[in-house]
Amino acid sequence: MAGASDPLLHDGLKALASVLPRGFSVAPSSLNQSPSKGDTWIVIRHQPKQNAICLVVARRRVEPRDLGAIAAHAAKTRHPALLVSPYISPAVREGLRGFGLGYWDLAGNAQITIADIGLSLACTSNQNPSKGSERGLRSLCGEMAGRVARVLIDRRPPYALADLAELSNVEVSYASRVVGYLSDAGMLERKPRGKIEIADWREILRRWSLDAPLPSRGETTNFLASRGLEDVLAKLASSGFLHALTGELAFSELASRPIGAKLVMYVDDPAAAIRQFGLHPAEDGANVMLVKPLDRSVFQRSHETAGLRYVSPSLTAADLENEQTFEQAMTWMSQHEQDWRR
Repeated sequence: MAGASDPLLHDGLKALASVLPRGFSVAPSSLNQSPSKGDTWIVIRHQPKQNAICLVVARRRVEPRDLGAIAAHAAKTRHPALLVSPYISPAVREGLRGFGLGYWDLAGNAQITIADIGLSLACTSNQNPSKGSERGLRSLCGEMAGRVARVLIDRRPPYALADLAELSNVEVSYASRVVGYLSDAGMLERKPRGKIEIADWREILRRWSLDAPLPSRGETTNFLASRGLEDVLAKLASSGFLHALTGELAFSELASRPIGAKLVMYVDDPAAAIRQFGLHPAEDGANVMLVKPLDRSVFQRSHETAGLRYVSPSLTAADLENEQTFEQAMTWMSQHEQDWRR
């Protein structure tokens, strides 16, 4: 269950408080109920004495196909139900409005109407989570921030700021902003004007996975491979087609687990992949997701096994859509740090 210590809920409550109209406040609720995993309760108060208890469905990633199940779950409570996520795409926002569900995200998008307390909140942010801030940093959103975060996760310190910038392929000034943000958050330690000495890769990975979920990394499209994933993987392994597998299937290879029910793959040319591997556009029953990356750094530190290319362990974990599987990946990475962290 998401709680006040859950990073998504903790940051979500701060984000919601920042966009609520004057006179409204929000806090965790002490409502004595037992919501499902991933749910929590909050109270939105309106001065002087009006308040509303709300069910919050917290999801690290949401796609349009998830909305039916979320709406059915929300319908089981008589309280207002809201969705919170690091980033909610325009298509998902439209779907939520169609279901009559309120929502907000960490990027500044929100729509919540609770007539009983006179709350009518609607705001759309121009912030694109795929673009980094050119001023200060308040998150690890954006392509350049992701490059720096991945180096800090994948490479053991100590190293100088200039080396971090070179490995990340960003300007030293930008790397400095990322280091400053993470240092203020207690995720790394750097000697004054000196080398980065300690980087808490676990906390950096958690933060990055929340701030920059898979949909923010590029254009995603779902498909059906009617002959199954084994057929696609066999063709892919012998094709020489540029790709990088990620998510649950990549974690299966990493941890020697049975392959999952969905293949997620970065490709530069989705149209060619569709033709070559016989994929059919689908939402319901889709078992393949193609991602055309905004930043080709997703291919860096990837590895090849039997003709199949897999992204780095850190990117594999960040791209996992299931919270439980993400925690399993974190456990595996902690136990095998000597094998993947250079």
